[in-house]
Amino acid sequence: MISDRIDAITSIPQKWRGEVIPAPRSVKIELTANCNYKCSFCTKSQVETSGHMDRDLYSRLIREMREAGVDELGVFYIGESFTCPWLPEAIQEAKALGYPYVFITTNGAAATEKKLFEVMDSGLDSLKFSLNFYSPEQLASIAKVHTRNFRRAIDAVKMARRIRDEHGFKCGIYASSIAFDGTQGQQMREVVDEIRPYVDEHYWLPLYGMSGASKAAGWKPKPGNPGRLDAMRDPLPCWSVFTEGHVTRDGKLSACCFGGGKDMEMADLNEVSFLTGWNSPKYQELRRSHLSGDVTGTPCQECAAG
Repeated sequence: MISDRIDAITSIPQKWRGEVIPAPRSVKIELTANCNYKCSFCTKSQVETSGHMDRDLYSRLIREMREAGVDELGVFYIGESFTCPWLPEAIQEAKALGYPYVFITTNGAAATEKKLFEVMDSGLDSLKFSLNFYSPEQLASIAKVHTRNFRRAIDAVKMARRIRDEHGFKCGIYASSIAFDGTQGQQMREVVDEIRPYVDEHYWLPLYGMSGASKAAGWKPKPGNPGRLDAMRDPLPCWSVFTEGHVTRDGKLSACCFGGGKDMEMADLNEVSFLTGWNSPKYQELRRSHLSGDVTGTPCQECAAG
């Protein structure tokens, strides 16, 4: 199940608890910085970026990562990958290189029937819908899009299940949602009750830091990224610095699962190989701070402190 894979990353196994460490088991690579939503809680609302990744850069990086030992490839990061026209080809190329597990997280609203079929037909192993809005009105207010996108996202979950079952694809279908309190929480549970029969697993997420961006939406987040609600981790050391790589659309290697901007850039992969960047001096210094339990003065200070 997807929760097993998530927990294996967020637990930070001992072999990754160091300054110079093996390649991560999982990497997310941003095919596109474009997004159909403009969520006020997302770091994209703080750092405006757009455009698709260079195809040659993508090909080079996923080959280097696979050769270094990366097993799980997320063909997304901050942008919405269903807005990238060559998403199916990206999945095909990764599977041809031998990646055992290729996955996507999507908001669902841009996932048309044609696109859903194409990604599954390309060999996608996991499709997770991030459903974090409990009403069309909340979506319109926070994501700055039309209310009709609320139903589009829910319908995409049901459509994905139908496509998978009709064609016999092996793609897992999952969903996650933020666990709001009070009335908001009850409304969110009603949304989950509707989609639950169509997914292989649904899991809850706490309100987490998102590098301070969720505070701008009026939410009170947990520090750092503690993982799933049922398997929460301490904010320090943060698993994002040790067990998962994050590559931006323009080839920067980021230490932050939320994006984090230029302060979080550990290496420029246009200039160095993935493994060299993964153990760059900046990364080593940041890991040293995390392992000591004191990230004062680092780019992680605000997020980890909550």
